[in-house]
Amino acid sequence: MSSIADGFGQLFQSPLFGHLQELMVRLRRVVASIFIFLAIFFIFGPGYISVAPTSISIPFIGTFVVTRIPIILPSFIGSFSNIIVRFLIFREVPAGLTVINVGAFDSVYSSLQVSFLFSIVVSMPVILTQLWKFVSPGLYQKEKENIRWLIAPAVLLFILGVLFAFFIVIPVLMYVVMLYIKSLGVQSFLSIKSFITIVVGFMLAFGISFEMPVVMVTLTKFGFVEAKVWVENWRYGILASFIIALLLSPGVTGGLIESVIGLTLSALYVVGALVSSRISNKRSASKKDEERK
Repeated sequence: MSSIADGFGQLFQSPLFGHLQELMVRLRRVVASIFIFLAIFFIFGPGYISVAPTSISIPFIGTFVVTRIPIILPSFIGSFSNIIVRFLIFREVPAGLTVINVGAFDSVYSSLQVSFLFSIVVSMPVILTQLWKFVSPGLYQKEKENIRWLIAPAVLLFILGVLFAFFIVIPVLMYVVMLYIKSLGVQSFLSIKSFITIVVGFMLAFGISFEMPVVMVTLTKFGFVEAKVWVENWRYGILASFIIALLLSPGVTGGLIESVIGLTLSALYVVGALVSSRISNKRSASKKDEERK
């Protein structure tokens, strides 16, 4: 028994257990942030407080009379998630296709999905901060600089992927779905649960897919994959792009959405290969300069 107790004591005192404890602390903070914002989006909504008319002058803009101040109030019916769901229905659903509530709690489930998506987006600074604080002590200064250099492109590409899905993929998909339903001679209805699942799923999927150049550049920058591997195997990269397009697309658009997604991901692969090649060339040039010195 004493040997088992000693073994547990050594485990609790080991560096690995310390890292696991720190990881759990970071994860709890991330989960707490996501839960707090999820509650805000799902339970609270915009409101106003009426005040006495007050004139406010802003240079170069003009004078405004303020009669109410915007605040956040508890509002289950008029919550932020409900406002976002109504906006998505108005923006993404074409005329002639009606969104309906099938299950008793489908609307609530849809609002929760939207709240969860936006809580992750708003919590991203907390997520990145906690991740950075966990991994940065084990990195060299040069590696830290490389990661900092990749954060901005990663965030930008994720946003571009979400916007690509929002403005191009989902509207075209909804329109084709409506035409297909009408061709069968049935009424054009779509459940709110299916609609929100498609919107949230596609936005996340395209946001993640657009990270392809960042992944390629990261692997090259840290020496895991040589840039020439990306360049020499460009055919396989384009093939993989179209395979991903087939997986992301529902396959009811007659190849239109699949082609758009495949060409877009192929362009992103080419960008990643070119940036990786530039990084590799700079690294080779710096090594030659050091050898000459």
